[in-house]
Amino acid sequence: MTYTTPVELQSQWLLGTATNLHDFREELWRLYTYRDPQPARLGAVLDGMTQVQRKLQANAIDEYDIVALDSTRPEDIAWRRCSVAYAYAALLNAKAIVRLQPAVVSATLTCLTPGPAYGSPHRQAYFKSLSAGREVLDEAVWKLRETAEHLTAAEEPDLLKAFTGDAAVRMIRSAAVVAKPAEPDTARKAAGPGATVVAAPPSRAVSARTGARR
Repeated sequence: MTYTTPVELQSQWLLGTATNLHDFREELWRLYTYRDPQPARLGAVLDGMTQVQRKLQANAIDEYDIVALDSTRPEDIAWRRCSVAYAYAALLNAKAIVRLQPAVVSATLTCLTPGPAYGSPHRQAYFKSLSAGREVLDEAVWKLRETAEHLTAAEEPDLLKAFTGDAAVRMIRSAAVVAKPAEPDTARKAAGPGATVVAAPPSRAVSARTGARR
């Protein structure tokens, strides 16, 4: 009986997930080759992607020994990198599902629209949506495979650096910055020279608060 190490097991799980997403991508390609939309088959693909999404999210937040977070053991490094890979795969899988939503609507409208469907805008939107979903899944597949091949490498794969490096920290800080409030004379500038800008009277709630402070 062959013994499978924890690192090999983690790699097999990642490759298995990549295979699932690859199968979805190939099914979308087969749907793309049909002249007319296939609503039932597209629905089956989305159902499968939704089931995989639950597994990806569960694996991304799977509990592990807190002591292992700073461990340099290969199996601990592999677990940490796997968790990040699952989180990113969940992000891309969800993005692909969103990209495919227009195809669902377009397929329905194509079936309901009378007349020849070959040149209808709904049909064109359907195939465009399929292509967009396939592109996202393609990215997820090759990044998962890349991570599986470098689970314990001395240097982190580019996918992991995007989440754990300095650039990721700066991106998070940038996203948390509150937008600068608009200047009071923004409306006057937007109206242009010579325009008359009439300010609306304060609401009763504002008047009541102002009176209370006084």
